[in-house]
Amino acid sequence: MAPQSAVALHGLGLPPERLTALAASAGLPLWRPGTDVVAARSRVVLLLGRGWMEHKRSVFALPYSAWIETAEQADQAIFDLIQRAVGNDHFASVTTATANGTDLAGDLLAGIAAHRHLPESCRDNIELALHEALCNALVHGNLQMDGIGELNFDALERFSSSLMQRMSDPDFCNRRIDVVCDFDAESVTVDVIDQGPGFTPKPKSEPKASGRGFELIGASCQSFQLLEGGRRVSMRFAL
Repeated sequence: MAPQSAVALHGLGLPPERLTALAASAGLPLWRPGTDVVAARSRVVLLLGRGWMEHKRSVFALPYSAWIETAEQADQAIFDLIQRAVGNDHFASVTTATANGTDLAGDLLAGIAAHRHLPESCRDNIELALHEALCNALVHGNLQMDGIGELNFDALERFSSSLMQRMSDPDFCNRRIDVVCDFDAESVTVDVIDQGPGFTPKPKSEPKASGRGFELIGASCQSFQLLEGGRRVSMRFAL
């Protein structure tokens, strides 16, 4: 099923002239709250600039169907992300820092469910698998960290210290995580993409306190596969 076309662009925390230029480049009209430019259930791509977290309650709601954190991205990079958003039913692109500091899985599911009816069991499965995939993309992908390892205080302390060090490094915390969601008549596919070095699954060894969680993802979805050298996990859920 082809995605519904995005019909407008909106921005939070972006200079008006920059937002206008991006809309013109993307060939999308601007949408402003309180106007009737789009119908209540239309698809609006939302660009998230400075201070957007102050409006978080209204960000993941109608009429928005795509969310792009602009951060330090140049206009061409933002334009490319807008094009990707237009080509999919739902799309999100945020920094590692944002993914680490928010309940991104829950937020995105709320935004998607505003447009689509999701059976409760399906929504629970998507949220669980999406949360696990985002954690993998964050920790193992963009931050290039191993898991905790052994379940003890020293291991947890080392892991927490390493996490804080990586998150303080712009080369790591400014990497992006993308989420792509597309529906057809009987299923929904959710992809999570990171900018890490990739991953090749190894044979199972002894259980550890943390890992890549593919067993949990596999138990939550109809099927999944690793693509792009392990930087993309594609999960399919029955509706």
